[in-house]
Amino acid sequence: MNGVPRAGTMARDEATARIAPGRWVGERALVACAVLLGLASAPANAQTVRTDFYITNGQVTTQTLRGNTLYVGGSFSFVGPVTGAGVPVDPTTATPASGFPRVNGTVVAAVPDGSGGWYLGGQFTAVGSEVRTNLAHVLADQSVAAWNPGASAIVRVLLLRSGVLYVGGDFLTLGGVARNRVGAVDAATGVTTSWNPNANSSVRAFAEGATQLYVGGQFTTIGGQARNRIARVNYTTGAADATWNPNANSLVLTLALDAASNLVYAGGQFTSIGAATRNRVAAMDLTTGAPTAWDPNANNQVLSIVRSGTTLYAGGQFSAIGGQTRSRLAALSTATGLASSWNPSAGNLVQTLALSGTNLYVGGDFLTVSGLGRSRIAAVDTGTGFPTAWNPSAFSSVTVIVVAGGQVFVGGSFNGIGGTARNNLAAFDVTSGQVTSWDPNANNQVQALFAAPNALYVGGNFTQVGGQIRNNIAALDLTNGLATSWDPNSDGQVSALAMAGDRVYAGGLFSQIGGLPRANLAALSVADGSALPWMANTDNQVFAIDASTPLVYV
Repeated sequence: MNGVPRAGTMARDEATARIAPGRWVGERALVACAVLLGLASAPANAQTVRTDFYITNGQVTTQTLRGNTLYVGGSFSFVGPVTGAGVPVDPTTATPASGFPRVNGTVVAAVPDGSGGWYLGGQFTAVGSEVRTNLAHVLADQSVAAWNPGASAIVRVLLLRSGVLYVGGDFLTLGGVARNRVGAVDAATGVTTSWNPNANSSVRAFAEGATQLYVGGQFTTIGGQARNRIARVNYTTGAADATWNPNANSLVLTLALDAASNLVYAGGQFTSIGAATRNRVAAMDLTTGAPTAWDPNANNQVLSIVRSGTTLYAGGQFSAIGGQTRSRLAALSTATGLASSWNPSAGNLVQTLALSGTNLYVGGDFLTVSGLGRSRIAAVDTGTGFPTAWNPSAFSSVTVIVVAGGQVFVGGSFNGIGGTARNNLAAFDVTSGQVTSWDPNANNQVQALFAAPNALYVGGNFTQVGGQIRNNIAALDLTNGLATSWDPNSDGQVSALAMAGDRVYAGGLFSQIGGLPRANLAALSVADGSALPWMANTDNQVFAIDASTPLVYV
């Protein structure tokens, strides 16, 4: 498992607990595993993961155990509970629902069941303790329903209508019945219906019409008709409308219906609709299928759109849209196609949007919105364009957000969402698995830790930690996390630490430490941090040190 050392590599005695950075790094490291591997005396094949133990939203490069506290360092900004890949989140507190069954893969689609539960689609094999293949129904009491149609490949879009769940994706069977990439199942029984539009390639988007379903994707035939990437399909027969044919020249990824204005909006990777040039976003007449004159002209893909009155919000990969520079988020006039002054600016890909009142919920791969730290999910004020205080912090990509029943359902490829801010250093109670109040707040990566009886020695690439300026090396109070007066002041990163008697050995990539020239390896006074006469002059970076014997192993 990524992020976990082999059994026996983490010593029980904190005086000899030294872990070389880079030997076991995982983006979403389960520190719970490390605790068990360090504490358990049973063979490795008898060990289990503690699902109650908090995880981090980035790399864990080093850890050390002292008593009942596990100190962890790396490159992360949040720690929180394991949630699985989809979970309802409180719209006020940003807390994930406790006890929601964990999805073990990726959640790409979700719809409320109307009774407090959720239908889920994606790429997964289990929900909670139940085997579920790419489709599942979680009830309001957070139990997994017996409902179990299953799909043979990823489910990308869901729509619930009149007791029928319409399903699109890449599958070839649905509920054990041949259904090419689009089909429908009974929402109560899970039995596959006779509805069978038979798309010849991926289905990515639905929009609910009064009598027909609007479908977008990669297909070129669907419902018995040649239809390039967008079609209108009858709810009863599954046949594509014989006359409505917008004809997109590339992938359609998102659809939004405006029945009052007789329009359907589309976003994706296309550059033409019908005979008209339309770059990645367009509006089509519901009667004729022809593109309107509305033309925001995005310079890169549009992945999600949502309409509110006379505004269409768009998210994706673009940097220009509606005649303005806009970084992956924009508000477009439905009359002119021009971008408004609203300009949140997401730091990376936006994959999903959901609107609730004055909050536009945004999910994707970004780490900032409007220059503020928001890890892959944010609620953006539709008036100011700035994120609200709501900040769950997802630990990896967010691919779907749905607001319903007083909940914000969030799905993606993450395994944790919510929790507590901790920058690059954290301490966990190994009994409860939860983060403690200890918070030194390192301003950059931590690569090495060593727990002595009276302090935690820390090495890395930081310039501030424990409330003080400390260049790459520091000693922290074990109780309050504040930096002590010990300050060797390294001019380069410190990636290994060890202790023997009255000296601390530090290794890394530096030329000066403790006030004297030292090439990548030094012995420092425990008393004042000054460099001792001992010199090894290594010719490149040091990653690991063992000083538990009279010889120092490097």
